[in-house]
Amino acid sequence: MATASAPGSRPASSRGGAFDAIVTAAVDCFYEKGYEATSVQEVVERARVSKGSFYHHFAAKEDLLLLIHDAFIDSQLEMLRAAASAGRSPRETLAQLIEENLVGAERFQRYQTIFFEQRRFLSEDRFVEVKKKRDEYEQQVVTILEAGIADGSFRPVASARVLAFGIIGMSAWAYQWYRTGPMAAREIGRMYAEIVLDGLNRPQQTPR
Repeated sequence: MATASAPGSRPASSRGGAFDAIVTAAVDCFYEKGYEATSVQEVVERARVSKGSFYHHFAAKEDLLLLIHDAFIDSQLEMLRAAASAGRSPRETLAQLIEENLVGAERFQRYQTIFFEQRRFLSEDRFVEVKKKRDEYEQQVVTILEAGIADGSFRPVASARVLAFGIIGMSAWAYQWYRTGPMAAREIGRMYAEIVLDGLNRPQQTPR
């Protein structure tokens, strides 16, 4: 049985058994000691599994660092794809995106901390995989903005891509400062969404 883990350490998508125990232990170890300072032996000891079990699920320690990144970005991409297939309006989709970004900062706080602070240890090939998903996410946000501008939901802007960077950035670092407190993560996300959507409203025509 694995040792108790801190909130935000458990795998985002559970497979059960040794796999979950290894991921949970790795998240705790990487968060507390750093990726480079953590050995596979420390992970398996904390997970209370054998090295054979570790290598049954993972080819190398680096696989865990990639999985930690993918857990968050995959959840966001899945949400955007579901919103697109459900035919939600650009305003509804953008509001949900911003809200879920803040909820994700709470749910994946340790995952995001590890990735942003330890990503330099990913090999070049693995970082290409990371960049591909992040580029897809960025393009999804740009597409939402462009669709809203095209249908009149949003006012025209000089660059939808630059605006997308700002929207992503306003919540990208929430993992550093958000802690459970007077305002829930979802409440903060809704506040952010209201501010962004208000700023994208088309200006009222001045009566002549």
